[in-house]
Amino acid sequence: MNVLLLNVLYLILHMASSSQHETIVTLMPNVLVIKVDRKVFTETQVPLRCGDYQDTEVIWRNGKERLENKGNQINVEVVEMMGGNYSCHNAAGDYLNHTLVLVQDIPSPNRTRRVLEKSHDTDEYIRCLAKNYSGIFHCSWKKTEYRMSAAVVFVQVGRTISCSEDSDGEGLTCQDRDSCPFAEELSRIKLTVYFRTNYLLEDYTITPFYIREIVKPDKIDITKVEGNTFQWGYPATWSRPCPYFPLTFRVKVVQHEASCDSKEKVFISETNINATEFTVRCSYKKYCFCLGAKDDLVDSQWSQWTRYEVKNKPKKH
Repeated sequence: MNVLLLNVLYLILHMASSSQHETIVTLMPNVLVIKVDRKVFTETQVPLRCGDYQDTEVIWRNGKERLENKGNQINVEVVEMMGGNYSCHNAAGDYLNHTLVLVQDIPSPNRTRRVLEKSHDTDEYIRCLAKNYSGIFHCSWKKTEYRMSAAVVFVQVGRTISCSEDSDGEGLTCQDRDSCPFAEELSRIKLTVYFRTNYLLEDYTITPFYIREIVKPDKIDITKVEGNTFQWGYPATWSRPCPYFPLTFRVKVVQHEASCDSKEKVFISETNINATEFTVRCSYKKYCFCLGAKDDLVDSQWSQWTRYEVKNKPKKH
């Protein structure tokens, strides 16, 4: 009698503990997510519904495995992180519907992230950039070595924005269909990307942003070099007209084998100008001319350096 009572008490406590550490939500049509605390053992009863098949014999499968449960509505037990892809069929075996059940660790400050690596430059998992103010922007990420097969399941994004995954699985291209380059943005863009590895789900939310905060011009093409004078124009991908979307440029001269980011081998320190021409006034036989650009009106990002090597001092005309 005592043993039976202890077993009943254990079952009640176990069920109460389990129910406190799990939540079932709908991520999108045909996709359920069980949010669990991985520090606690959980067994979750998940209700599944095939559709409107009250008068039809319905059988269920989890992958290729046939379940004992039958009927239009059933409950399946999901233990800890073991989700499944449940499909329902008629008596002849014809497919009727399916429900993908994924499991996600409840967000916490100390939870382990397994799918994406943080960027060394920005300390972010996902980085978004725009080449101009057209409303098109691109977000990129780097998967960890052991989660290269992780796939994007769902992208949750605000405003009138649609996104499509890149063919290599390493980013998204998004477009705000109601974007107007000449109008001020009224709300920040909120974006969350959900990744699936088998039946484990992870989500990554980007800090809300305006397009103007992520705009970064393409590299500048140097169009003409005469002696020590360099000329260039605006990138072809930059917003037009140029007077309405002005750029400021930075020039720098370093030793010919040095990086444009070098702080030691510098002949002419970074200088910001609004012109599209610059003359290097120095007597060095070899040097490297570095050129970058950014939006002149907002505190945005600089483009990548354009690097032009001068290996021999040109003759004077």
